[in-house]
Amino acid sequence: MFRRICLQLHWLIGISAGLVLAIMGLSGGMYSFSSELIQLIDPQITRVSPSNAAALSPAILLEKISQHSPYVSSLSLSDDPEQAARVGFMTPQADSGAKKFEQQYLNPYTAELLGKPASEDFFRVVLNLHRKLALDQGGKALTGAATLALLLLIISGMYLRWPTTKSLNWRSWLYLDWRLSGRDFLSRLHVVLATIAMLAYLVFALTSLSWSYEWYRKGLNALLGNDSATISKTANASRAASNQSPSKALDLAAVWTSFRTEVPHYQKLILLLPSGSASTVQILYLDKQAAHPYANNRMVFDAASGVLQTHERYADKSPSAKLMASLYALHSGSFFGSAGMLIMMLVALLMPVLAVTGWTMYLSRRR
Repeated sequence: MFRRICLQLHWLIGISAGLVLAIMGLSGGMYSFSSELIQLIDPQITRVSPSNAAALSPAILLEKISQHSPYVSSLSLSDDPEQAARVGFMTPQADSGAKKFEQQYLNPYTAELLGKPASEDFFRVVLNLHRKLALDQGGKALTGAATLALLLLIISGMYLRWPTTKSLNWRSWLYLDWRLSGRDFLSRLHVVLATIAMLAYLVFALTSLSWSYEWYRKGLNALLGNDSATISKTANASRAASNQSPSKALDLAAVWTSFRTEVPHYQKLILLLPSGSASTVQILYLDKQAAHPYANNRMVFDAASGVLQTHERYADKSPSAKLMASLYALHSGSFFGSAGMLIMMLVALLMPVLAVTGWTMYLSRRR
């Protein structure tokens, strides 16, 4: 009896949330290697020819860029001599009083603005579709609910898949009999693919819920023993710094000298400029031996003197704090390198297949 109820619940959740999950899976899979694809599609903007001279310092780059716009908010640099830099602008909107953030690529040797690749706009639409179904806050609520539904699908599906016998033969879990046809084949294909992708879907759900629901993120921090107030304060400070234009009391040359003294070698960095009454510059950077692409270290400098105030290293974080800082890396698979990203991309692209096979079996069963 309970098994029958669980089956009905699985069907009901599947046909209700299946379409949203299919859209999220398809768009998430398409976005997986977006950075690499953008560089491949638009190398004339994202790549530069190395110069015999050294790249310009952030202070000089900022001075030259400010001649085009006074609303510079961030600067992203790479140790790759062929990689273009990126500059962020936070421009006030005259009609609404709000500010619009946009980024352009920049030649780090000449300070020439290279513009934005068209492919980047496409992937921004794909990301918006993945996160909010392109529906703003209403879409965000739908994707959050669909993620909770995915958790219920995993739990009910696991219960339904568990063999009724004591023997746990792998064939009962993963074998696909190609001699089957019709609804029997679709049913077997559905359960085998879902079993293969189940662990990845569990990672998808458990990580993405932290961006959908504040109560979940607070609960996760409490469970891991992290100080959520401190984490929230740090995150808000980072966002505030990245969403503003620079203040007048800024000696970027002194800040850069202090940074290079402390960190002679880095992989990538994002320099966040201060604004208004703010008096600090933040730099988020990756070590040469970074554990994953989002294992950022954080440094805070006095904007006027360049004196280092804070240096938070990813390596010094507690295991639970590292886990919270690695949620996106786990979600995208980049925590495990390119192979992890490829696996997560493939299982994300399986979601539409599972939705179609599930709906087909349901309609066939109704008939």
